[in-house]
Amino acid sequence: MNGVSVKQWLSAVGVVAALLPVAGHAADGVGGCGAVRLGETIVATLDNAPIVTLFANGAAVILLLDTGAQTTILTPAAAQRIGAQRPRIEFERQMRGIAGSLPTGEAELRSFSIGGVAIPWRRVRVGQLGVANAFAIPIDGVLGADSLSSFDVDLDLPGHRMVLYQRQTCAGAAPAWTEPYDQIAASRSLGDHLFFPVQLDGRRLAAFIDTGAQLTVLSSQAAAALGLTAPVLALDRAILVHGAAAEELNAHVHRFARLGIGTEVVRNLDIAVTNLRLSDADLVLGVDFLKSRRMWMSYGSQQIFLSRRA
Repeated sequence: MNGVSVKQWLSAVGVVAALLPVAGHAADGVGGCGAVRLGETIVATLDNAPIVTLFANGAAVILLLDTGAQTTILTPAAAQRIGAQRPRIEFERQMRGIAGSLPTGEAELRSFSIGGVAIPWRRVRVGQLGVANAFAIPIDGVLGADSLSSFDVDLDLPGHRMVLYQRQTCAGAAPAWTEPYDQIAASRSLGDHLFFPVQLDGRRLAAFIDTGAQLTVLSSQAAAALGLTAPVLALDRAILVHGAAAEELNAHVHRFARLGIGTEVVRNLDIAVTNLRLSDADLVLGVDFLKSRRMWMSYGSQQIFLSRRA
């Protein structure tokens, strides 16, 4: 990268993101229609994963942008470094992932912001994450849906940026785009996933977009309903799928003829099939699907907007 290390570049990204002009200061919970821009940050891509820099208690933290994670979580080392405090009332909780649950504690932050925008929810979880050591630089944790859901989120991975808007709550919510897009009605699960219907080889399934997953993944149960038995899958390429806590799941990569999302049809798509331990979806759309698309997530109006590919 022209003689600049990844860590130096990410640190510079954090400073630049904090200085970007904003039209507001925080998501105040006021909804309605109309895209009110609050601020933006740069999204780096490391090993096909989106990475963002936030500020917690005034210190920079480098997090994996993970729309599939229910909560924002810091590693114990990061929580100690920034002086995160244990709350007076703390609950033992489980963070759900594609491979099961991860035990976590809780911590409170004095301040928490991204792109100059204050995140209203300043209680995070603390736990060991296998993803923390999965990249060329140390990762301090993951940025999950509890933080992102305070906003309308315009995620432009091809453009390496994320823009935060005031949350819209009306049915007429729309992105601040001039490019054509698909509007997809979604539902919000208890895990804060915006899940929506798709068609895979003629079968209707529930899916959500998970920027923390490098690959698109289908549950074994849904694959069986499509006629993909274990002997059939055994003929496909075998891989390992990694969870947030470094769990490993055996998977097989199968090529499906047709995936329909909104008005878009993706043909001959390779999808990893494994034993997904999710209660709200059959299919997880990963970064391999999203890296060439722009996405707007409206948690308040429960809609997703996907740019149409040329």
